[in-house]
Amino acid sequence: MATITIDALPLLAEGGISNYVRPFTHALLEQNESHAIRLLFRLGRRRQRRERYAAYRRRRPATSERDLLVSLPDRLVRLLWCSPWSLPPPCGAGRSEYFLATTELLPRWRRVRKVQIVYDLNPLRLPQFFRLDHAAFRRARERQAAACELIIAISRSTQQDVIELLRVPEEKTLLLYPGPPQLAGPAPEAELAVQPERPYILYIGALALNKNVDGLLRIFARCVHEHGLDYHLYLTGKDFLGEEFRDRLLGELRLGGRVHFLSWIPEAHLVRYLLEARMLWLFSWYEGFGLPVLEAACRGTPVLCSNRGSLPEILAAPEQLIDPDQEEEAAAYAARVCRDDALLAAWARRARERARCFSWERSAAALLAWFNAH
Repeated sequence: MATITIDALPLLAEGGISNYVRPFTHALLEQNESHAIRLLFRLGRRRQRRERYAAYRRRRPATSERDLLVSLPDRLVRLLWCSPWSLPPPCGAGRSEYFLATTELLPRWRRVRKVQIVYDLNPLRLPQFFRLDHAAFRRARERQAAACELIIAISRSTQQDVIELLRVPEEKTLLLYPGPPQLAGPAPEAELAVQPERPYILYIGALALNKNVDGLLRIFARCVHEHGLDYHLYLTGKDFLGEEFRDRLLGELRLGGRVHFLSWIPEAHLVRYLLEARMLWLFSWYEGFGLPVLEAACRGTPVLCSNRGSLPEILAAPEQLIDPDQEEEAAAYAARVCRDDALLAAWARRARERARCFSWERSAAALLAWFNAH
């Protein structure tokens, strides 16, 4: 029986990688019969983390016996865990046989075998959108990959990136797709801060240039001005563009009153917007997976997405892809399909069937089988 410590910090967050780590960790705990799995929470000195951990414990008291708590500040944790003379924490994580790294923090503890999840390699695939030392970033990720027994990739595209960009042998990688999101019920329409104008297009994800949000807005503007599409557009997610950039772009595109930025909203509210949307659009330059596409598929919301990164893997439907470099063609196609009720209904039916191909339980079982074999 192996002892496995999981970096559980993402379980306390909302959105981003927590949408993968939380259900995947819970599936591991529920399916595990052969190993001792412990959750390590890096609480530091932050009051918010401690409050979120207390709330998590109230929701899932059965995990209490597995929890390991670290109260050191994040900078000190990195210094102690990741330096050449790495020191394991006194909570006992250093005595585990395996450490599952769910973030970029990979300890150098001796006698602990490391497994790391890689969600994407955005800074290496799209360096123009990330202000950092790309050579240093590549070296750091290569060192981490070399120190791991296994690299988990969340899509085949990401798996190929790990093999190609980090020079990792294929046999050292394991593809573990996300499963469908946990289907919370929608909030009553009366609770929505912004009542949607119908019909509308929905975008879910960070508002960032690497997500091609500016390209999505230009395509939407073409749909409105060149193809007479009388729709609104709602975008929800953390804003990395800034209000000044957004306002200038909307002015140039003459989209005043049609585009609504919702920022981050509770899951139940997001579900309401998703259920009532005409379509979900996701025109990113690169996605490690693209969970919004799978969530839309589960709920029967038709999707149009770009042909880049992992997105073609999700729906396996070439007719639901656009080339984000060809904005004029993309707009003409998007405007046409938006008006085709029969086509959108067929896309929704097929998407629900496709969503059944993804399972947290199967992914958890595959990792547990790897632990059993090693």
